[in-house]
Amino acid sequence: FYFSNPNDLIFDPMAGGGVTADTCMALGRRCWSLDMEDRADKRPEIEPYFWDMKRKNWEDTILKGKEKPDLIIFDPPYFNKKAASYGENSISRLSRHEYLQFLDNFFNFLKQSTRKTTRLALINSDWRDFQSCPALNEEAQNAILLTDYNKILERSGWELTHIIQAPLSSERFNAITVSAMQEKKILGVTSRYILMLKQKNL
Repeated sequence: FYFSNPNDLIFDPMAGGGVTADTCMALGRRCWSLDMEDRADKRPEIEPYFWDMKRKNWEDTILKGKEKPDLIIFDPPYFNKKAASYGENSISRLSRHEYLQFLDNFFNFLKQSTRKTTRLALINSDWRDFQSCPALNEEAQNAILLTDYNKILERSGWELTHIIQAPLSSERFNAITVSAMQEKKILGVTSRYILMLKQKNL
């Protein structure tokens, strides 16, 4: 709503459950959504497409010759969180290094394939290996923080303009769970964040 106008084209390269497409329909935006899972019977508006992780760029693939979007909403799998729920070819199956390398290549591709005025919204959260691990014992090399994403984005030519907090449902943490985590000094993640970016003026 805040970063697009009616009839703008919104591009969602990893549509998942299709929230972006549903929201665009409600707000009068055009939407082009892609997802690796083919659900033509249930979500015909989401086009099946697989981002080949072996590629270093996708310039000659599906975006070639297409209308350039006004806004990109990118909500990728959060590293290996829920990896078992995704397909074997999902980026959630990659190592930390491979996952970040994929994003580096992908952000570069998005910048090269869109207009100078195109905005990018990255939806993600700090990924920390906090399961059964006290906060003091967490290892930085096992984490991917928002700052790691922003470093890649800056390197790819994107400039951060807003950080918007999107709290997760409180249903994830009931009183018993919170009490047990506090007793073990485990610090959970309670929010996602939307990083809003524009292309740098070089």
